[in-house]
Amino acid sequence: MKHIVVAVDGSAGADRALEQAIKLASELAQAPRITALHVDPSVTINEAPLGVDLDERIEEEGLALLRPVQERLAQSGLPCETAVRRGDPAAEIGEFARREGCDLIVMGTRGQSLAKELLLGGVGHKVIQHAPCPVMTVR
Repeated sequence: MKHIVVAVDGSAGADRALEQAIKLASELAQAPRITALHVDPSVTINEAPLGVDLDERIEEEGLALLRPVQERLAQSGLPCETAVRRGDPAAEIGEFARREGCDLIVMGTRGQSLAKELLLGGVGHKVIQHAPCPVMTVR
């Protein structure tokens, strides 16, 4: 295993996924590179509020969300990096893993039942369906 991508979104599930990825990478004889990936969702609205650059605001929040992730990865001593993409989270996670030749995607779940996840079509379920590599979900 050479490259693990961890989807991060500021949730408790994403934090647990990051910890699992770090633990897994630490236990391997040759530590793989870990990329923490945050996807800024594409938002379409008819009119943005006056004086607010919505795209800029979303980007700022994404970068702020990554700061503690970067600190945690640095503390791990593992080869790591962060990346930010924009668009549909499920599609972007899968495309990133494909383009970067990732061996594993690690992501948190919202703790929903399988039936609810299937009905609502959560990001995790979509990633699992279309991923180019194995996906580890962490509750």
